[in-house]
Amino acid sequence: MKKIIYSSILVCITNMLVAQSESNILKPIFPIGDNPSIGYKTSMVSDLEKIIFEANPIIRMPIYNNIRPKIESKACSGSSFYIPFKPQFRMYNDNSKPVKMPSYIIGLGYQSLFRISDLKTEKKYKMLAVMIESGHYSNGQNFAAFNNNALDGSDEAKAAYASLNANSNLSDLLNRDNGNFSTNFTELGIKYFLYPNLDDNYIPKSGWSFEGGYNRFHNFLLFAFDIGGYSEEDIKIYGKNRWNLGVEYFSHLNQKDIFFHYLGLDRISFKSSINYINKPHPFVQPLRVETTGTMYFKNDLGIFISGIFGHDNYNYRFVDHGPQLFIGIIFDKFPPFPIK
Repeated sequence: MKKIIYSSILVCITNMLVAQSESNILKPIFPIGDNPSIGYKTSMVSDLEKIIFEANPIIRMPIYNNIRPKIESKACSGSSFYIPFKPQFRMYNDNSKPVKMPSYIIGLGYQSLFRISDLKTEKKYKMLAVMIESGHYSNGQNFAAFNNNALDGSDEAKAAYASLNANSNLSDLLNRDNGNFSTNFTELGIKYFLYPNLDDNYIPKSGWSFEGGYNRFHNFLLFAFDIGGYSEEDIKIYGKNRWNLGVEYFSHLNQKDIFFHYLGLDRISFKSSINYINKPHPFVQPLRVETTGTMYFKNDLGIFISGIFGHDNYNYRFVDHGPQLFIGIIFDKFPPFPIK
């Protein structure tokens, strides 16, 4: 397991460096979606397991992406069609296992970014982005989620589900070694950008973004292909529908300040988001609130600290809940850039 996790660190850092190179050469930006990150994370259920760190080496492989060159020119919109791959790995302070329930999300994605203001007539600059992604989300395991010794789908596994009730403590009962998590999903997103101040090069000096999203868990891949999804027992615990809201503010730092200039610091960002699971198992905390502060360097790498409250976001560990602290490094896939 440790070799797998160490490899994930290398993948995550390599992805950040590649993304940094791409931002200068290919410029494939994505206005909606999580960014690759890695860092130390505290545990929601420290009496059951203790996290050492978490790696999120998120990759979006563009089939085409003309968003940045279109927006930098006089075009009204740009778009991207891509393959999102969103692995999530955690290393725990316990005996190594063959696999410790990682997460894998892969599918197809499409995003568009639109100008909705005219710099000639408005002092504030506004843009709107939309996104749709659909694919498969699983952890690659084949044992029952609530029975460490039974294969998923077996009579023993079904008996474990049948023994659950509204008062069951799912955190205590969860198979944390090799319990299966599997579903297909389709996610919709919309994001509004407001830039009240631009510099002489038409780069935003500060700005706000407001985001909303909806994620539907469904059984057939792309709603058409019966090649593995959720079980009827699982979906009663997952809940089929998830909603997201978020707001973010960023501001460039004064480069005349010798301290910022010497350290290569570029901007600061503050972000808060809410995730809500509709009608999961009664034990599950449906809300997740995350607040993050980030200090970015000129190469779009940043140092962040996040405070998290509510349910976990790591496949079947969403049954866990509590406070969490996440500190690490992140790469911004949608940095401020010239918009004219």
